[in-house]
Amino acid sequence: MNSINPFIDLIPETTETLTPSNRFPAAGHLWSKPEIDALIFAFAARRPLLVRGEAGSGKSQIARAAAQHLKTGEPLVEVIHPRFEALDLLYRVDVVERLADAQIQDLDKTNERYVKHGRLWDALDQMNNNPERIPVLLIDEIDKADADLPNALLDVLGNRSFDVPPLNNRTIHAPDQRWPLIIITTNEERELPPAFIRRCAVLNLNPPKYDKDDKPFIEWLIQRGRVHNHLIIEEAARQTAAEQVLEDRKTAEQAGYPKVGLAEYIDLLTALHELMQTTSGKAPHKSQLDWLNQIRPYALVKHGEQKQARSSVTPSASTQAKAD
Repeated sequence: MNSINPFIDLIPETTETLTPSNRFPAAGHLWSKPEIDALIFAFAARRPLLVRGEAGSGKSQIARAAAQHLKTGEPLVEVIHPRFEALDLLYRVDVVERLADAQIQDLDKTNERYVKHGRLWDALDQMNNNPERIPVLLIDEIDKADADLPNALLDVLGNRSFDVPPLNNRTIHAPDQRWPLIIITTNEERELPPAFIRRCAVLNLNPPKYDKDDKPFIEWLIQRGRVHNHLIIEEAARQTAAEQVLEDRKTAEQAGYPKVGLAEYIDLLTALHELMQTTSGKAPHKSQLDWLNQIRPYALVKHGEQKQARSSVTPSASTQAKAD
């Protein structure tokens, strides 16, 4: 297997254009230096990368961008939910199918038919079928599960293998003790066990602070919106949308509500692009700024008290001048 770290050649502030698929829409990813350095370390240390940050900050997109950079197709994805069981990531036994076969006297006593692969097993199979392949496994929102899930992964992450008792304790592992690139995200709604965090490389992914200056946060949004180059957006609309996101974000924070951010900003740009494409010739002409003020409350105002405070904001004089 090629031992060269595949992320060393990534250059900060360059764009990864993400092609659409059955699962994912078209998008763009702007590589930051912390993301690149974290991936270089995680790959070299053969550790999963735990990406921490607020909801909608682009954590899971790192897995998609990394998979495209590695040319291994889409990442394998496991979205965690409160009823997710620890073993589901490795395997599960289809007891219903097994019982049905027993009733018709067609029981597979080896259990091969009833043991279904989890996403981690799928990733290891890909590596065993093609040792040059480096699959990417995304374990999304691990904080949705209780502590049983990360605790159950401790031994697996430490040994880079796991046993399957229903298959006579067969050991599942990757070739040469290599390991898939595992990216785990958390919105930090629940604290993860310290022992689990120690097994991971950790990337803290949060937008710039704006307590003293709004400009870095607004520029951060605009830069990440611009890499979605399939969206045709006027510069004045990009600027105004970013200012609106920040204003509603501050209002939510003051009221103690969850904050809007990058995800809502991209939603606004996507809607503006679609509206300009689909309403041409079918409705009175509206500029993107007109549409932005019309739809803004439904994208950004997530709570009743905010809605009572205002429903739209007029673009600033400087932004309007750019539009003119």
